Amino acid sequence: MIGHSIAIHNGKEHLPIYITDRMVGHKLGEFVPTLNFRGHAKNDNRSRR
Repeated sequence: MIGHSIAIHNGKEHLPIYITDRMVGHKLGEFVPTLNFRGHAKNDNRSRR
């Protein structure tokens, strides 16, 4: 499988991942980002006291 591209599902869509020799022994889901961090809220007054 080394040298092939596989489409891995991240929960929303399938992303193509190219398999290298350094990926052997890992799970395929480790190479696909599943969450999109959009930054901290600018005006979050609920957490302030």
